[in-house]
Amino acid sequence: MPNVTLGALIDAVGDTLFTATGMRRLESYDELTEGIQPADLPLLQVYLESIQPVATGSSTDRTTFRGGGRHKTFTIYADLHAKQRGPSIAEEMAAAIDMCGAIVDVLEQQNTKPYFGEDAIKSFSWDAVRSQFQYANLLTMGFRFTITLHVY
Repeated sequence: MPNVTLGALIDAVGDTLFTATGMRRLESYDELTEGIQPADLPLLQVYLESIQPVATGSSTDRTTFRGGGRHKTFTIYADLHAKQRGPSIAEEMAAAIDMCGAIVDVLEQQNTKPYFGEDAIKSFSWDAVRSQFQYANLLTMGFRFTITLHVY
């Protein structure tokens, strides 16, 4: 891996996504709390899910003297806790959709390098799935963003 730490990659993603309009609090992997206060919502929790090393071989002149290339694929979760679940699913869903849209806007702005402000990230992909999170004693409506970073 280039001269960048895993923590720096996770923080780069979190810091970038936290610029989404309306975001109130960010908890990176080393700042996760044991519970969430409703006053902290919308909240974003960003952490590593998996690493996949990839070795690529080639017989082209680009790798003849290097013996192929190596890169790693990092899967980062960014859990958006948008609104506490309560009696109005419509309000909670609307809040989740609004915040999801704000994060999508930030992701779509990552259209030129350096992605997330980190030179080591050569490409990335993402998806989002609506979720209800049970975190400590709080049930929240939100989205889980899965961001896949390709680093070499």
